Amino acid sequence: MVCPQLPVRGFTLLELLVVMALLGVATLFATGGAEPIVRAARERGWIDRLYAELVRTRSYSRASGTVTVASFVPGQEEIRFVTGSRTRLLALPDGFRFGSRFETATGGSEQAQTQTLVFFPDGTASDLELIVIGSAGRATRLRVVGVTGKIELTPWEPRSESTAEPPA
Repeated sequence: MVCPQLPVRGFTLLELLVVMALLGVATLFATGGAEPIVRAARERGWIDRLYAELVRTRSYSRASGTVTVASFVPGQEEIRFVTGSRTRLLALPDGFRFGSRFETATGGSEQAQTQTLVFFPDGTASDLELIVIGSAGRATRLRVVGVTGKIELTPWEPRSESTAEPPA
């Protein structure tokens, strides 16, 4: 006589792992541990938007054959992009500020001045180096190479006072 097989009951290992992962994520959000992660993602999103606006301004200059300007205005916490007769504003998010590499390296507070970046129709630009400091204290270096017009955004780690030198 053949015995009928009883259906197997229970969860598979994969199902249990998925449930454990979901519980871990839910716990992370419930305890507030995700706040630094979310803040870092928002900061990175804004930095990416700044990069896109700079590329857009440079591209407009090359395509239209006119000079375009980006002004970093610390007192008003905004960046002005002037392309032809049109001006666009990009406001700094709460907690963001402009700084210099010397201020970041030494911890001092020097008065930041308006920095102007000019893109020329031949693809070149005025040299610019500026530090954008986020609300969590993370700093990003904005550097525009004049000869090529290349725009670089890189994380900036302040050095100690004894080794504070301008970056290459």
